Amino acid sequence: MSNELPTVAGATQEKHAAHETPHAHYHRSPQARTDPAHIEELERENTRLQLLVAELLIKNQQLRKAEPD
Repeated sequence: MSNELPTVAGATQEKHAAHETPHAHYHRSPQARTDPAHIEELERENTRLQLLVAELLIKNQQLRKAEPD
């Protein structure tokens, strides 16, 4: 899996797709947490959260620019 983040413009689509992924990994035994599938899932979730933060930062900047002085 690449460490590069998709553009923010595509973040909304990926964000919605990520919500469809079940979060059953929170209930797995500690031994199963090092399996490659779990690590890949955590990497996807991390990317999704980074994109969400980027979207929120952009929205925040836009709102600040729109505020009257």
